[in-house]
Amino acid sequence: MQLDYHYYVIYHLARLAGFKRADAETIAYASQYVDDATESEPIEPFPDQHFDTVRTAHYNLEAFDWNVQKKIYMPFHFLPNKIRWESPPDFSYITQPAHEDEAELASMLFKDACGENNWRFRLIRLGVALHTVADTFAHFGFSGRHHDENNVGRIWLAKDGGWELKILESYVADIFVPRIGHVEALEYPDWPYLTWRYTNNRGKKKLRNNLDYSLRGVRLIYHFLKTAKSPSTESTDLDDDHPGELNSIRKLLKRKGDLKRRCKRWKDYSSAPGYDRKKWRREALRGNVDWDYMSSSQMQTLKKELKGKTGFDDSRWAYFHRAALKQRSLVTGWLN
Repeated sequence: MQLDYHYYVIYHLARLAGFKRADAETIAYASQYVDDATESEPIEPFPDQHFDTVRTAHYNLEAFDWNVQKKIYMPFHFLPNKIRWESPPDFSYITQPAHEDEAELASMLFKDACGENNWRFRLIRLGVALHTVADTFAHFGFSGRHHDENNVGRIWLAKDGGWELKILESYVADIFVPRIGHVEALEYPDWPYLTWRYTNNRGKKKLRNNLDYSLRGVRLIYHFLKTAKSPSTESTDLDDDHPGELNSIRKLLKRKGDLKRRCKRWKDYSSAPGYDRKKWRREALRGNVDWDYMSSSQMQTLKKELKGKTGFDDSRWAYFHRAALKQRSLVTGWLN
């Protein structure tokens, strides 16, 4: 999933579930920021305070490191669905689409987030968890580790009633990129409108209709959001609560276009505020908060000038990193 889904779709579903605009934005922002939080070094916002940031996005060769795979990819983007030590014969690192099964890690993350007493922290924990839930509907069939189970051979895209073989993409991805997550499948799993197929590491053809799975994600995420907002409600089904809305969402998701166009359509439809990935940093910190993707060594230099603003400990940026730390700790514990 990408910005259109992690932010705009989540915002829209939160509003449909009854959350106020500001709370829906907080949930949606936390959801999307999982893909943007490259902060990796502790900072000292005030004298004698050491604040640990939690990196939830990774883009360089350090991805080959098992710590990166287990502490970033698996807890936030490629969630296994069972506790490893409770069912070792049935355990798999490969992500599967989430559902309401209380024994699944996705449901367990959601329930744990809903147990937070601090309302703002609960919203942010919910957003982080829902990012991971959404990714199960795009990343299923792949794992967060470097393994042949992520090998993708030839790739075909549905086109004009037939199939177009992406020869160059298939060759380049198979030879030059690591078998981590869906890297060999490029961005194809994340485009909600796409129908495509590929050969897996066993030579079997796998058909993917992204729209169907995106809509399954919509229904489950709405169910989670409605449950979080109104625990005593009898109805948590999108069709029952908002007849015809799922069809409108389907029409939006199936429209082709680059990410910018897709986000524009969702912004217009949902009336969501635009997403600014540096906004929460600016609220919490003084200094150069306008970095993009930085290495650990670059962050070592930058962190010396970052200082906390008044209210830092109650800022959404600080809460995000605490929420990410809590989710990472839960998942890594479940996978040990």
